[in-house]
Amino acid sequence: MPTAYQHPGVYIEELPGPQQIAGAGTSTTVFVGWTERGPLETPTQIDSWNAFTRTFGNFVWGRNTAYAVYNFFAEGGALAYVVRAAPNPPTSETTAVLELGNLAISASSPGAWGNLLGVLIENWPTETPPASTATPIFVLRVVYPQPTGTPSLMDQLVARFAEINQLPVVNANGANYWVVEQFPGLTANDLTKPDANSAAPIETRINAQSLFIRVAVNEPGPGTRPENVLTPAMLQGGAGDPSTTPVDYASALATLDPLNDISLLVLPDTAMIEDLGKQRATVQEAISYCEGRTPRDLFVIADAPFGLDVQDVVSFKSGAASPDSVVPAGNALNSSYGALYYPWIDFFNGLTSVNIPTPPSGAIAGTYAETDNRVGVFKAPAGITDGKLSSAVGLSNLVTSSDQDVLNPNGINALRMLPRYGIVTYGARTLSTDPSLTYVNVRRLLTYIEMSLYWGLQWVVFEPNDQKLWGAVNRDVTQFLTSVWQAGGLFGAQESEAFFVQVNAANNPPETRNQGLLFVDVGVAPVRPAEFVVIRIQQATLPTG
Repeated sequence: MPTAYQHPGVYIEELPGPQQIAGAGTSTTVFVGWTERGPLETPTQIDSWNAFTRTFGNFVWGRNTAYAVYNFFAEGGALAYVVRAAPNPPTSETTAVLELGNLAISASSPGAWGNLLGVLIENWPTETPPASTATPIFVLRVVYPQPTGTPSLMDQLVARFAEINQLPVVNANGANYWVVEQFPGLTANDLTKPDANSAAPIETRINAQSLFIRVAVNEPGPGTRPENVLTPAMLQGGAGDPSTTPVDYASALATLDPLNDISLLVLPDTAMIEDLGKQRATVQEAISYCEGRTPRDLFVIADAPFGLDVQDVVSFKSGAASPDSVVPAGNALNSSYGALYYPWIDFFNGLTSVNIPTPPSGAIAGTYAETDNRVGVFKAPAGITDGKLSSAVGLSNLVTSSDQDVLNPNGINALRMLPRYGIVTYGARTLSTDPSLTYVNVRRLLTYIEMSLYWGLQWVVFEPNDQKLWGAVNRDVTQFLTSVWQAGGLFGAQESEAFFVQVNAANNPPETRNQGLLFVDVGVAPVRPAEFVVIRIQQATLPTG
């Protein structure tokens, strides 16, 4: 009898109740890639697009992380981490620049691509032909040359940008240039900088709106309107690219090791690696990281390369060299811890009213998160409702039903433009060749159950390994799996058909108990999506009267 009971009366004690196994999170997404600024290789939690811009900057051309984060929140994502990655060493890339009087112009992101940007300064309103004599009001135009030979990846992206926005073309010195951006109505006052700590109006305006350039007024004081520049003045000094000076993904991914509340991994800048062999190897690096984590709680949403046709993207996934030699041979992408999406999407940037081509992974992660929250992780994030991409206004390639006959069996998820429904994710397959792990929702449901049990049973460690413990574990696990079954995540008309739990003397004999081991065997029957809906109709003669 406890010594505290010294006199007659009623005593109240609180006894510990059953341990509750809470469902693990499933949709917190990690974005790893290049950003305009922010802490380097430091996972930073954000909960909105505004939170991203405050720490990491704005949209930039040539890098996709900002676009991916924006589309993640636009599609229903709620919580994310961002890891700013950089080449190793970071100084291996330089940014193209141009000086026009007191105005310094630089490319929005580093790399040799910036050397293809040019600037025109003309009077506003425009004159035909443009006058060399300056008037007080001017327009600054950013131009990019139309390629004359085999287009690079950057050439292809700018061409797509020009096509979907119907950009004007100017001719100078016998060459054609797309006018990718223009900022009209500028005056000398816009270059007026009160002091070194204040921004000139031209800096505030262009740096907030431009995808391609950043500007800075070099000296404070009254502004000076730059002279007209009627032939493109080209930026210079940019060096490096994602293939020759790649981001150090291994170092960036290693910073995720301490995190235990992440579920999805997106690396949108891998799609900027022009060497498709290196691009595929980088995606595999991310998948290998997820497979090697303890516990295995991460799932990669990967992007197909830009502009590939159906056969080439199959070669990219399978590791076979493509017949046209566009894709080199290499290791196949074969894992249940990742999924591949094709093609790229165009999304509308309301800030500047332009459409931007971008990899789909950020938007796809948003649909994962939204579907998880509204239905459950057991629901495939695909179809006309759960796969609807509200942020997409176009696709870089239109996928037909015959195209999907090739893509689907090879584990490549197609984005389709469907009449009446718009742009939707029309595939829900992992990269795995294992038939039992074909579907994204099955893999993620198993991960959800595993992580929930992993964290929910931590209390068991060092408890006496006896029948009392076995009964408590059996009760807690059964209660959790019952809730999953009742929510619709497991198949079966009754519990015994949906799952089983075994933790008793049969799977915990003395020899294992003597080693300090406790085995909890769990079997589940995941619900698989109705991927092929076959409506069978036959003509019949029905009785009358």
